[in-house]
Amino acid sequence: MRPPIILRMLSIIFRFIVYLRKTLYEAGFLRVIDIGIPVIIVGNISIGGTGKTPITLWLSEELRKKNQKVGIISRGYKGKNKRQEPIIINSDHSAAEYGDEAVYLAQESNAMICVCTNKVKAAKLLKEKGVDIIISDDGLQHYALGRNIEILIIDSNRLFGNALMLPAGPLREDIERIASVDLIMVNGSKILTKDEPLLTNNPIEYFTIENEEVREVNSNQIRSIIDFADTEVQVLAGIGNPERIYSELKKKGLHIIPIMAEDHELIDLDTIEKEATIPIFITPKDYVKYQGKMRDNTWLLNPKIRIKEGLMIDSILNKLIGRNL
Repeated sequence: MRPPIILRMLSIIFRFIVYLRKTLYEAGFLRVIDIGIPVIIVGNISIGGTGKTPITLWLSEELRKKNQKVGIISRGYKGKNKRQEPIIINSDHSAAEYGDEAVYLAQESNAMICVCTNKVKAAKLLKEKGVDIIISDDGLQHYALGRNIEILIIDSNRLFGNALMLPAGPLREDIERIASVDLIMVNGSKILTKDEPLLTNNPIEYFTIENEEVREVNSNQIRSIIDFADTEVQVLAGIGNPERIYSELKKKGLHIIPIMAEDHELIDLDTIEKEATIPIFITPKDYVKYQGKMRDNTWLLNPKIRIKEGLMIDSILNKLIGRNL
């Protein structure tokens, strides 16, 4: 359905503002700060979950295997701490204070995590702390931070929606922006075709995010998700695209009862079914907000990244590391 004219008019205004801002950086009127060490940007041009944070974790681990000390910048979205100055956080920090994504990154990686709304300040602090390379999670539109590599994450099912910019559509930047990134990583099994001509000129890697096991949060018992086939399961997935998880679990034969939660939202646990005979599945990003508060029979999902080939991203990382030696 075509968006109302007022939204389309606002979309045109927003598009102009975004274009002007980017042009000012490209022309040198606004300063781009070169930190002096390699910076990888992971981001998207649309709102909603595409898999940026899982890819950030995967990249961090790949770089660690290559003997690189990695720093990750997170905006700490929805955290109470205003994050005007950079702070290094660890797995013991509060998700309520510093955001679920930041604490999730700290718990799931060996990287140094820095939270700040100003990504340049965050990058400078990480460099001072001795990291070899920086990954900026959701940093595509933060042009003040110089970058060596831009990785664009796309959901293969949703792509770019109606291809309109906010608020008439889902785009943060014009669709033409994808032509300038170094690598596109497509989340999902759907192979992009010539119907998406802008994509065919870019290097593309395909990946999936898969869940095979769950861990009971109080007893640490591990079970295969298949064990829950033909079982009613409540699912708490306050992430950008929960439908992908719902669909995956349904394909495995589970009967899904979604626990409604917006992305990053902290819900009242009293609204959850207390009867322990009904399992609850919870995403890792949600669990950092409720650690120690979930009832028995709550099972933590364990998402794993599966890269279809990985040759292009490995080549890019090796070149970046070689440049840093």
